[in-house]
Amino acid sequence: MEKTILVTGGAGYIGSAAVKELIEKKFNVLVADNLSKGDLGIVDKKAKFFKVDLTDKEELEKIFKNYKIDSVMHFAAYKAVGESMENPEKYFDNIQGTINLLELMANYEVKKIIYSSSAAVYGLPNYTPVDENHPTKPTNYYGFTKKVCEELIEWYSKIYNLSYICLRYFNVAGDALNYIDPGAENVFPILMEAIFGKREKFCIFGKDYDTRDGTCIRDYIDVKDLVKAHISALNVDKNEIINLGTSIGVSVKELVSLVKEVTGADFKVEIAGKRKGDVSELIASNEKAKKLLNWSPETNVKEMISSTYKAYKRKFNVGCS
Repeated sequence: MEKTILVTGGAGYIGSAAVKELIEKKFNVLVADNLSKGDLGIVDKKAKFFKVDLTDKEELEKIFKNYKIDSVMHFAAYKAVGESMENPEKYFDNIQGTINLLELMANYEVKKIIYSSSAAVYGLPNYTPVDENHPTKPTNYYGFTKKVCEELIEWYSKIYNLSYICLRYFNVAGDALNYIDPGAENVFPILMEAIFGKREKFCIFGKDYDTRDGTCIRDYIDVKDLVKAHISALNVDKNEIINLGTSIGVSVKELVSLVKEVTGADFKVEIAGKRKGDVSELIASNEKAKKLLNWSPETNVKEMISSTYKAYKRKFNVGCS
């Protein structure tokens, strides 16, 4: 009998890619998304879609009442770091939505959750590559909400015998389904907006970090590789927290050069002041993911740039047949 997976945030950047992969793997898929940033047009038509905000527990419960759910993939969350510091009330919805979801899982005996967490829970790294034993001391409210949700999941697991895998993403990039972020906060979409004239320039924040070229170094993982890890996590029978990254660092200057090389495009680049809370280097240790999920990232940064560029070319109808 086919298993039924509820995907929260299933119309978003990562969630929609997970829905597509789950459908291809012959799961029944239910999607819950408030469409605040999601795109209904990229949700696989074989999935059953519900426009619902997780903070609306009554509406969310209708899904649990009408369907026998085997597992949940929980992607739904607000995720802009800067905004979380300016509007923490909005980001409390990340916590409240997760509480509602966990309560309904307990009430309707849904026993497994795969949670979309973040490397933001670590805060300023004491060492790098960062492994799962690193202390968690978030430096922004978004990271705090992710840490709280991890702790809530752990407690519900103890009390209600829920099974969980919390996956701590590093910097997700690339494209799976031509998703265009309507309010770009991440570096890849911002670079694309600079290429296509939607931004006047691309800013590099800080040039004197203690790194090989003075700019911040990050670990970029492709969205399709990320989704494969989620599918593998469905088969892990113990509770775990697992990093998802490549263990390869790319500096901002290096990324800009690679973008220009891959796309053949030029755009204005300007050095700006450091941003509060930015760390010089953040790279994942992915040894645990390799061991427990039998997973390794397959996509390099050039390929991530290429897929993102193609999505934006389609969006702006540039050189596309």
